[in-house]
Amino acid sequence: MKRLTLTLVLITLMLSAYAQSKKIDTLRVALSKATQPDTVRLKILHELVRNYFISKPDSCLLFAQESYDIAVKYKRVKDQAQALNGMANSYTTLGDYAKGFSLYFKSIRLFETLNDVPGVVIEYSNIGSGYTEKQEYLKALPYLQTGLKKWTAYLKTHKPANHTEKEEGPILFLNIGEVFLYTHQIDSADHYLQLSYADSKKNNYVDLLGNIERDLGEIEVARKHKDAALHYFRHSIPYSVTNEDAEMLSVTYLSIANLYHLYKQQDSAEYYATKDSLYSQDKVKQLLSLDFDEKQRLKEIEANKAETRNTIRFYVLLAGLAILLLLVIIFWFANKQRKRAYNLLQRQKQETDLQRTKVEHTLEELNATQTQLVQSYNNITVLSQIGKEITSTLDLDTILNTVYQKVNELMDASVFGIGIFIPEEESIYYRMAIEDGKRYTPYRRKMDNKNQLPVWCIENNKEVFINNVRKEYTNYISEYAEVIDATLDDGSRFKSPVSLIYLPLTVEEKVIGLITVQSFKEDAYTQRHLDILKTLASYTAAALYNASSFEKLQTTVNELQLTQKQLIQSEKMASLGELTAGIAHEIQNPLNFVNNFSEVNKELLVELKEQVDKGDLVEIRAIANNLIENEEKVSHHGKRADFIVKGMLQHSRASTGEKQSTNINTLADEFFKLSYHGLRAKDKSFNSEMSTHFDEKLPKVPVVQQDMGRVLLNLFNNAFYAVNQKTKTAGRDYKPSVEVSTAKENGSILIKVKDNGNGISDAIKDKIMQPFFTTKPTGEGTGLGLSISYDIVVKGHGGSIEADSKENIGSEFIIKLPAT
Repeated sequence: MKRLTLTLVLITLMLSAYAQSKKIDTLRVALSKATQPDTVRLKILHELVRNYFISKPDSCLLFAQESYDIAVKYKRVKDQAQALNGMANSYTTLGDYAKGFSLYFKSIRLFETLNDVPGVVIEYSNIGSGYTEKQEYLKALPYLQTGLKKWTAYLKTHKPANHTEKEEGPILFLNIGEVFLYTHQIDSADHYLQLSYADSKKNNYVDLLGNIERDLGEIEVARKHKDAALHYFRHSIPYSVTNEDAEMLSVTYLSIANLYHLYKQQDSAEYYATKDSLYSQDKVKQLLSLDFDEKQRLKEIEANKAETRNTIRFYVLLAGLAILLLLVIIFWFANKQRKRAYNLLQRQKQETDLQRTKVEHTLEELNATQTQLVQSYNNITVLSQIGKEITSTLDLDTILNTVYQKVNELMDASVFGIGIFIPEEESIYYRMAIEDGKRYTPYRRKMDNKNQLPVWCIENNKEVFINNVRKEYTNYISEYAEVIDATLDDGSRFKSPVSLIYLPLTVEEKVIGLITVQSFKEDAYTQRHLDILKTLASYTAAALYNASSFEKLQTTVNELQLTQKQLIQSEKMASLGELTAGIAHEIQNPLNFVNNFSEVNKELLVELKEQVDKGDLVEIRAIANNLIENEEKVSHHGKRADFIVKGMLQHSRASTGEKQSTNINTLADEFFKLSYHGLRAKDKSFNSEMSTHFDEKLPKVPVVQQDMGRVLLNLFNNAFYAVNQKTKTAGRDYKPSVEVSTAKENGSILIKVKDNGNGISDAIKDKIMQPFFTTKPTGEGTGLGLSISYDIVVKGHGGSIEADSKENIGSEFIIKLPAT
């Protein structure tokens, strides 16, 4: 009776399967008619992929590939992802998991670009399911758990939009449950499978229920609940038939056979084992030979129950007739399916031929593309080398000549020109323009006339590409007329071009000029020429910008050098002014002595004349002696004044650079006094203690007296300035003091200038010798004094100059000169 019931169930399921097959046939007919538009065909292909991937994965693969091609053509990203999913499902069904996983991951990336969480979750679930089928359960579980985590988070803010999305939760629970089932974690498996089962039963997810019930049956087997296991297994069979899932149907039959064998019911085990058509006759043989002794025991029992067996044969005969009827029905359906399969194969052959044609066409395109890529690579290599030549110099004329030479080698450049855009003049300056190898005299083109192609190029920052000027100029300007105020160097008249290209030269999106090539032939230029010229234009723009920047920099440097010379001259004049003031004060003393003794001598001469008249020889001798002494003093002070004047003249005179053997003590003493009196001349309130400590055995040193005097004067001025500044802020107990000393030490002559002023802070100590650095207020110093002093001592005399200073205590500058 049970078998008869099962037969009727199978007949019902066959009719259901027939309905499913009829649906697929309907879709295929619709596909054959849907030639236009592609988007309608795309929807039908998606449905075929969804219905075919289990029963006919090879056909599904073809439909999915066509679906993907259409989706790419129309840039439908979601359809691309769904097509990749169909291909991946087909490959995993066929057992090619590596290709399947690769396509799943591509699909994930596309879904992620769309922020399509349900799509991403489906693919994670599929990857986990694939690893489960490969029995790599430890790899499967992380993907499934990641998918469940994403899905749970998604459901907090969204509702499933369609049937497919509603199934995602049950599918994840099913796959996770199977992983726990196959790793013998029965309670965890039961928990997830029951969650999937409840949701699937509630929403009648027929495509899931067969799998779930089969897994629940295995859980009951593990728990040794035979009847419950059989209940789930038998309920699983109709769903597998409806879904045309031959694999699940075969697995279920095998599970039932194993269960009967476990409980020593060999006939039932053999019956269900033979139904396992998916797993081959080897498994049948395995089951039939599981327990030979058990078979022998059953045969002995049958021998003792012959009458019972005769009765059984009668029922078996009836069952056989029913089975025969069923087979007739099956063969009838099979024959019909065979005809449909033949028709399908014919269509598939046509589709395969079409695909082969497409593949051959694609290969031809790929070969052409490869050729273009090789040519493009060669072009890039050549252009890169040309770019290096163009940008390797900062000389503007060299750049222009190099660009012309290279462009003329690569294309027809009967007319070539590079114009520099000058915004402030609203003009284009053609520093280089060439026609048939003859140069134009450099000229300017005003931009006030807008009906000029180069003006349009610069103002719109776009290229002008024309292969017939008279026919195509209206694409850019309303009227065309040659507007040129230029002549060739040989005086000949320029010719009108037929084809031409103008390209803007830009740096950081700013137009700095243009480059043009022109031909007297029609259709002289192609897109390839335009691309080459664009590349060279970018190099040219960079080179021109660098050259222009270098010219501006060079001009700036020249101006700075001129300014520096002027500042140095100002510093010299300031030093000379201070020196002059000191000299004026210093020379006043000997002049006063000379004047005073001149007056005294005049009086003595009058008195001498009187004594001569009197004839008093004693008095005459006394007056004469006084006159001699006074004349000696006049001579002494006159020589002193002469020395001062000569020193001033030497200082003001340009240095000859000739070194003279010089007494450093005398030089230092004279300029020490000159500096002090110069400051006193400017500020009568200034006062400072002056002390000298000269080594009397110091040998003469070969120096340029004017230069070394300038160094000493600068150091003395700085020292007096420092103590004067401190006087203004220190208390009454502060006594300003400046000291100069000389000595010979280790073959060098040392000159030390020391003060007790404010000192130099550590923060600026390293900068004091730099040009133009000064701590004095604006107008009181140029910052060149110490810099010039450093150059004179170090570069001019091979010595050194150092500063030893402590803030708020004072400074000491030490000059070290070679003794010879």
